[in-house]
Amino acid sequence: MIAEEAVARGHRPVLAGRDSGRLRVLAERLGLPWAAGGVDEIASFLGEARLVLLTAGPFGATAPAVLRACLEAGVHYLDIANDIRVAAATLAADTAARRRGITVLPAVGFGTVASDGLARYVADQVPGARRLDLAVLLGTDGSSAGARASTMQALAGGGWVRRGGRLVRQRLGAGSRRQDTPIGELTLAPVPTGDLVVTGRTTGIPDITVTFPVPMSPLGARLAMPAVPLVARVAGALSQRPTTSDSAAPVHSHIWAQATADDGRSAHAWVRTGEGYAYTARSAVLAVEAALGSEPLGATTVARAFGSELSFAAGGELLATA
Repeated sequence: MIAEEAVARGHRPVLAGRDSGRLRVLAERLGLPWAAGGVDEIASFLGEARLVLLTAGPFGATAPAVLRACLEAGVHYLDIANDIRVAAATLAADTAARRRGITVLPAVGFGTVASDGLARYVADQVPGARRLDLAVLLGTDGSSAGARASTMQALAGGGWVRRGGRLVRQRLGAGSRRQDTPIGELTLAPVPTGDLVVTGRTTGIPDITVTFPVPMSPLGARLAMPAVPLVARVAGALSQRPTTSDSAAPVHSHIWAQATADDGRSAHAWVRTGEGYAYTARSAVLAVEAALGSEPLGATTVARAFGSELSFAAGGELLATA
């Protein structure tokens, strides 16, 4: 989908991947050059490339090698990982990226462009905000094996929140609550996503919690979710095949953000996007264009570098603000 979006917007990227058979079919259908090999061979793929967009997970295994190759070659680096450790390591490369005169942007897919863009939107309305709450209701037409593996890796690490500007471990399920949403009342549970790192850098807000819906009561979440890391470690080694949805109904995603200051000032908003993978295709290509069209930025975030506008341009529609 990302390759198709890039071609539709007039680009001719070189496609690189591990499966030569599938890669050839895609490249020939789109009329694009391609190169097949393992992630440890990425340096040999770069050639005269100006930028690499990493879309192949699990990102804990692929991102370090690709980022290192880009830094060594002086090539801009972007990825679509929504992973705490990957985002932290990517943003930690700021000094090296500035020294090499390149831009490094983590998490340029739905997570975190849609959520971080909305976070900046509400944070800009509350100068000095100390707390930010995010709720992500992701809707997709199926799931890829790489995406599921990345999710399992994140959950296997347990729960995290941001407190006082630092990542703090929290028991999974703690802090679960009921909340009205555009699709009904749901139980939302804190989850460990790259937003905790990315939105911390974008907004500077010290206390951040990210929640996802779970199919149980808050009490059920508090009791059952502590077992998720063990389940995730087992499940991560299982399902390797992509899944698709049989539903013909339109799929939407929703995100809520609320910024709150110590004196009670606050602002919140809901945004609706389309299907999550389609949003990622648009946001990733828009981020590529923005990176290529700007001066080198070092390691930063999409919303910090380009404001909330890119997140809305990728397909976000504000539903309600206050």
